[in-house]
Amino acid sequence: MIGVSCSAYAYNLHADAQVTKKRDYSHRKFIDRNLVFSRENYESGRWWTMITYSVVHFHAVHLALNMLALASFGPRSVAMFGLPSTAVMWVGSSVAGSWAYLAGNEYKTKQVKSGVPPKEINIFGLRLPRGQPSVSEPEWKALGSSSSVLGLLAAVACAQPRTPIYLFPIPVAIPMSSAILGFGLGSAMAWYQDLLPMLGHAAHLGGLAFGVLWYVLRLRRIGRIPRF
Repeated sequence: MIGVSCSAYAYNLHADAQVTKKRDYSHRKFIDRNLVFSRENYESGRWWTMITYSVVHFHAVHLALNMLALASFGPRSVAMFGLPSTAVMWVGSSVAGSWAYLAGNEYKTKQVKSGVPPKEINIFGLRLPRGQPSVSEPEWKALGSSSSVLGLLAAVACAQPRTPIYLFPIPVAIPMSSAILGFGLGSAMAWYQDLLPMLGHAAHLGGLAFGVLWYVLRLRRIGRIPRF
């Protein structure tokens, strides 16, 4: 998947170059219509974009972070659950992420139209900041491997909850279970409060949920400690 994602990124750079140099939008339109997930693609029956968006990245940093995470936890997932189950988790987390992203943006669009802002979250007297809902236009796009990578990480964390990992920017190792729980809660609050709306918080939650569910239903019996 790393090779496929890097190839897709190279093609995206080529599409941008064609637009800049020749005003040729054919490659950009192909990416938008056949690789990136959007409501237009969903309603037009381009169901495969619910999977292909997981290998598309528009920014080098986005690609690098996701590929670094995949290189860290992908081999561990294959060693624990096998390649077929890891592939199912990748695709399933991608589809679950696209569904969650679709539902989340539909909700936010209705919220913007109603003019009712989200309620402020207060945790032990700490008031969390609240952004402004930004999904007011009918078109939005989802892309990136985050939901699929998080699905793999969630399943591995379920099998090895106490295994320590480093999670940027935390300077010390924390258990996998704590990392997944913290990331899930953070994504949920960020989505609800409209913080960093350029990130696909709902898609992240969808990927995490599928990873946990797939582990509970299918992987718990075959999970084993890998040897590296």
